Amino acid sequence: MAHKTEIGKDILEMLMFSLYPEAETIYREYLQNATDSIREACDTGVLDSMEDGHISIRINPSQHSVVIQDNGIGISAESAERTLKDVAKTTKKKKDYLAGYYGIGRLVGAGYCRRLIFETSAKGESLESKIVFDVDKIRAILEDEDNDMGASEVIDAVTAFSQRPVNEEDHFFRVSLNDILADYPELLDETAIRDYLKQVAPIDYLAEFKNSLIKPSISENGEDYLLRYNSMSRVKVSLNDYVDIRKPYGLRIDGTGDQIYGLRFFTIISDKRESLAWGWYAITEFSTQIPDRDPNNNSFVLTRGMRLRIHNIQIGNQNFFDGTEYFKQARSNKYFNGEIHIIHPRIKPTTDRSDLAPTAEALEFKEKIRAFFNYEMQDVYQTANKVKKQLEKYQSATNILTTSHPTDPSISGHSASSMAQDVSKAYEDQSKASEEIRKQLDAPRAQKPGVKAMLNVYQQKMNQIREEAEANMLEEPSALYGSGKNDMLVPKPTATEEMEAMACKYGSEGIGMLKKVFTLIDRHTPTRSKEIVSSIKSAVLNDLKNE
Repeated sequence: MAHKTEIGKDILEMLMFSLYPEAETIYREYLQNATDSIREACDTGVLDSMEDGHISIRINPSQHSVVIQDNGIGISAESAERTLKDVAKTTKKKKDYLAGYYGIGRLVGAGYCRRLIFETSAKGESLESKIVFDVDKIRAILEDEDNDMGASEVIDAVTAFSQRPVNEEDHFFRVSLNDILADYPELLDETAIRDYLKQVAPIDYLAEFKNSLIKPSISENGEDYLLRYNSMSRVKVSLNDYVDIRKPYGLRIDGTGDQIYGLRFFTIISDKRESLAWGWYAITEFSTQIPDRDPNNNSFVLTRGMRLRIHNIQIGNQNFFDGTEYFKQARSNKYFNGEIHIIHPRIKPTTDRSDLAPTAEALEFKEKIRAFFNYEMQDVYQTANKVKKQLEKYQSATNILTTSHPTDPSISGHSASSMAQDVSKAYEDQSKASEEIRKQLDAPRAQKPGVKAMLNVYQQKMNQIREEAEANMLEEPSALYGSGKNDMLVPKPTATEEMEAMACKYGSEGIGMLKKVFTLIDRHTPTRSKEIVSSIKSAVLNDLKNE
């Protein structure tokens, strides 16, 4: 007689007590199940849209309990007991739009509490179904080496199923972790869990980020990105009195304060021309690496690095793309702020969602994203570092040129000479810095979209420095003049004074027009050409006086 295969009880040890290395990941698992339930409610007309979905989390430290409830499709009274007790038996694999895959995540909460409870009801039914897992009893059975029960027998022995009347309009699924073990206080830390949810949950962005950055950037990149963004799973998640948790991306980079000027959208395409993923990263000055903690308040930075997501649920953590597996330099990921959304149906997460399951498509995605990182994104921050240094030199030289007046009569001869040397060197430094920046702007890599967008930021900053310098530049410095060394030292008239002195010859209207022309010339003259233009203006005034 052929052997009848059995599933031993120890499989429950893995599913309930060993699957996830970090306790807070159970929130991600239950959020995923709740999101799937809400999506199915939308598909069946129970909810009008994903935006009507709501996942409520209640943490009660005094009672050592956590309750997670959604208003999704629920489970019918007829199939509730079978669905809630069966393991690794799911229909989700047939639905690519759902985030769950394996049908085992529901049990993960058992490893952190003494009683795990599921309650559910489907719309149009008058019964609520409830099943209670006695986790203490499960642990006792698993520890008893003489007990040879199979996994199914254990589940039947430790669960109690019941039903009670409810309103037919109710539709929900509720998970309760009661008597959470003292070893896992992090599950009851509301602040820490809220920060965790902001990073991993399938939630929306802050309104200011959407309106000021996402929408304008998407409109510049085409309709494809708008469709992908609109189809991204987004549900409302609340935690105790925090009623609408949002992703923490803002208008500046936490930890560095760098302003975000726009978003660079991109698509990862396979060799078969299939879309594997799409994503975005923030265009900033890339002034420095984003730290783990904000130096201003010592709080954790929740947006450091590129984040990987499937169905808008984060895979792994903020360090997923750190190291040299993806970038050539281990530090590269710490310069960026952005997301990558997997969209190919055959790219799926591992059971614990710390990585991608090794399918052919997943392996190709990793290869393609590695190539994209090193082709474009590494050039972005490395070029930014070069330009930033030159811009600092340009700014320093410009400051000297706008504040130094070596021919001011109040300055002694030695000081004036020294200052003149400083001015001469500043002109040289400014010219060199400007030329180095120009080289970066003209380099072939400057045509890569991300590099080009970043360089535009620095080009604008350089223009701003020049315009401010020109606005603050004093008129041609005064000089001492006379017929001989013993003559009285008299300041040379300014250009304005010389023009006004010719009013009787050319009339106030002519002098007004001349002043306007000189002002326009000043406005459009590069700083490095100021000295030449000043000489030309002096020659023009001299010719006008002698006509």
